[in-house]
Amino acid sequence: MEPLQDDTFTSPGGQKGDGWLEDAISHDPVLGRIFPQLRRAAASDAPVLIFGEPGAGAELAARAIHNLSHRAAHPFVVLDCADFSEPLIEAELVGMQAGSGAPRKMGVFEQAAAGSVHLAEVGELPPRGQEALLRLLDRHELVRLGANAPIAAHARCIASTSVDLRARIPAGLFREELHARLATEVLTLPALRERRDDIPALAQHFLQQCCAHLPAAARELSREAETALREYTWPGNLRELREAVEEAAMRARGQRIAIEHLPDRIRRPEERGPLPSLRDVEMRHIQRVLEEARGNQRRASRILGISRWSLSRRLRKYGMQPHQEGAE
Repeated sequence: MEPLQDDTFTSPGGQKGDGWLEDAISHDPVLGRIFPQLRRAAASDAPVLIFGEPGAGAELAARAIHNLSHRAAHPFVVLDCADFSEPLIEAELVGMQAGSGAPRKMGVFEQAAAGSVHLAEVGELPPRGQEALLRLLDRHELVRLGANAPIAAHARCIASTSVDLRARIPAGLFREELHARLATEVLTLPALRERRDDIPALAQHFLQQCCAHLPAAARELSREAETALREYTWPGNLRELREAVEEAAMRARGQRIAIEHLPDRIRRPEERGPLPSLRDVEMRHIQRVLEEARGNQRRASRILGISRWSLSRRLRKYGMQPHQEGAE
């Protein structure tokens, strides 16, 4: 299973005004509803802050903003702020000068050049990371760790968060001035439970993507299956919907997806057990991917679209014991 964030639009011309690109994004079932906000944000070079629950499609929205902007021909670089501990995050942001046998490391803003940097879960930035990001946004330059000379930073910052950053300010968990710099343009992604009428089209969209990779998968949903999908509350949002559709398509094996092919938690209300928490959804999905990867954490992290460090952190957090076969 490929990670949700890989389903993006890329422009071969890379110039704003490519009519086919705007048309594709405006009619996309994931992004079409917020297309006017995406287009408005793409017209500016100011930082953007995207707010949405986990799995709501923040990276899709960030990539769309980049691809609709004049920066589309330049790199789009993603940094998940939750993936790195405090000693490492500053080097990921601004890079590190070569020295003591260590090679020079380019930070994400240097890698992006005149493109865009998507800082996912920016609320997880530790204090040193917040300080480095604020300095970079204020001065439009960076200084690699271990260096003295500043380097111009031209990349645009597109940050996203699933937590209320303003609520973290009084407790000293997030800097007020950094929030002010990031929130120049704010985009809120609706939760899937707030757009139930879109669920059948979204499910069909993900089903078509699944069929492109798995020819034997089912190609359509029964009316009963559509109803069950519409009635479910989707704590994992778009990501959970895609995973459920892919799982059902594999179970149906080329036939129409019926109610019995859906995961147990999504069946008709009278057949469901208690609704799972987001934690339970993530735990089950990680376990399923580890089983598919035969315990190989490197492969599992690639399938999940996260780093090895982030996967290890989640395994420790949930007290999960990975399969030992090929664990490294």
